[in-house]
Amino acid sequence: MRAPVSLPRFRHFLGRALLAASGLSGAMVYAQSEADSMALMSDGVRESADIVIHNAQILTMNPEQPRATALAVRAGYLSAVGNDADVQAHIGPETQVLDVNGYVVIPGLIDAHLHGIRGGQTYLFETYWHDALSLQSGLLDLQRAAQARSPDQWVAVVGSWIPEQFAEKRGPTVADLDRFVPDHPAYVQSLYDYALVNRRGIEVLALDTPHPLVPTGITVERDAQGKATGKLLGGIGPFNALFAHISQGLNQEANLRAFFKDLNARGVTGFIDPSAGGPAAFEPLFSLHQQGALSVRVGYRLSPPPGGNETAWVQAHMAFRPSVHDDGYLAFLGLGESLIMGMNDGVRMAPGFVSSSTDQKEMRKALAYAAKRRIPVELHAYTDDSAASILDAIEEVAREHPIKDLRWSLAHLNTGSLATLRRMRDLGLAFSVQMGPYFEAPAILAANGPRVAAQTPPSKAAMAMGMRVAGGTDATRIGVAGVWQAIEYQVSGRSLGGHRTAPCGFVAHT
Repeated sequence: MRAPVSLPRFRHFLGRALLAASGLSGAMVYAQSEADSMALMSDGVRESADIVIHNAQILTMNPEQPRATALAVRAGYLSAVGNDADVQAHIGPETQVLDVNGYVVIPGLIDAHLHGIRGGQTYLFETYWHDALSLQSGLLDLQRAAQARSPDQWVAVVGSWIPEQFAEKRGPTVADLDRFVPDHPAYVQSLYDYALVNRRGIEVLALDTPHPLVPTGITVERDAQGKATGKLLGGIGPFNALFAHISQGLNQEANLRAFFKDLNARGVTGFIDPSAGGPAAFEPLFSLHQQGALSVRVGYRLSPPPGGNETAWVQAHMAFRPSVHDDGYLAFLGLGESLIMGMNDGVRMAPGFVSSSTDQKEMRKALAYAAKRRIPVELHAYTDDSAASILDAIEEVAREHPIKDLRWSLAHLNTGSLATLRRMRDLGLAFSVQMGPYFEAPAILAANGPRVAAQTPPSKAAMAMGMRVAGGTDATRIGVAGVWQAIEYQVSGRSLGGHRTAPCGFVAHT
C-alpha cells in the first residue's frame, strides 16, 4: 500500500478542500502542520480515518498525481490520496465511508474577485435573471417572489442580465413590471447602465414629488409633463446606495449564511472581496466569524471613501494594522479595488478615460506608502487608458521601492493591450480577470468596434507572457456567483447573446 501523502505536496491543492458532489456539500478539510500529521500515529498503529471517499474521479491539480479515485481524511488532514485499495487500510469501525458513484471530487474553488460581503447580505431578497432564457420567464420569477411577500416589500433584480440573452431580445419595460407585479414596488437594474421601477416603486420612492427618496447621483427620467417615467440613471455608487435603501431591514446575517451555503454547494470554499464598502458592510461578516459560522474563507480589502486625500485615510486606517493578516477563515489582504476614486473608470466601455494631475499625484503618494508598508494592492481598470494612467504611477513608485513581491494586480482590464500587459509583467503585477464581458460583450463591441471586442479580455495573452492570472466572477452585479459560468466563459469565449470574445482566440490587440 502507498504511504500517506505528505502535507507539503498537497497543501496547495487539497488543503481545505470542498468534497464536492459527495454528499458533503459545505464540508471543508483543513490543512495541518507536518507535526500534527505525525501525531495521527499512535504506537506505530495508523488511526482510522474519519472520512473515506472512494469510487470517485478526484482531480487533484497535482502534476505528479493528477487523478485519483479515493481519499482518506483524519482530523482534518488528508492521510491518503490514491486508488480505492490505497485507502482501504484507513477504514475503521467509526469511519464514514462514502461511495460517490463516479462523481467528480475537486479541490475547493476560490473566487478571486467576488463582491460577496455586500452581495451576500441581500441574497435571499434578490431575484436572479442570469440564467433566464426569456424575459417572460424572468418576469414570472419576479412575480413569484412578490407573491411570497407583503405588499409593502420590494422585489428586485440587480444586474447580471442583458436583453440579448432573452428570446424576446429586449429588456423589460415599466409596463411589464406593472403587469406582472402590480401590487408591490419592483426594481430591475440593467448592469450599472440604468434601472426601472414600476408605478408602485415610483410612489414609494416619491419620484413625482419635489424631493424624491433617491441618493445623490441618481437622475430621475421624466416625460414631457414632468412625471417620472420609472427609468433611473446613475453609476456604481449611486445605484448601490439606492439598492441599499430599497433592501434595508433585512436579516443580513441570515442572507449571508444562505449565500455562503450556496457557494459551498457550487464548490466554492473561499473568495476575495475587493471592495465591500464602509464599516457597516463588514459587521454581519465579522459577527458570523465570531460565532464560528463561516463556511467559506473570506479575504477582503479596504477601499478609501471618495472625496480626495485618500492617502491620509489609508495611513490612518493602516496605522495599527499589519499589511496582511489571515487567521484561516478571515483574511485582510490589503487595499482595493478603488484606491483613488478619480483614477477609477467605473464600468466605462469606450476609450478616452482621462484622470487629473491631482488624482495622479495622490495615486503615487498612496502607492508609495503601500510599497513602504508592503501592503498588497488590487486596482480597478476597465479600460486600457485607465490602466495606462495607473501604471504610470506604479512605475514611478517602483523606481524607489521594490514592489515585485507585493502581489499587486490590476483587475478587469477588458480592453487591455499587449503594451499594457508587458508593462504589468515588467513590474511584476498580476492580472485579475473577471467575467464582465460575459454580460458586456455587446456594449464593448458598440464602444470599441469588432477588432477590440473580439480580443477581450486578454487572459491567454497574459498567461503566454508568463504573468500570474487570477480568475474571479465580479458577482453579484456583473457576474454569476459560483464561478462555473466564469470558467466556461474563459474557456469558450461565448458570452450571453452568442458573442464570441478573446478567451476562445486568446489574442490581444497591440
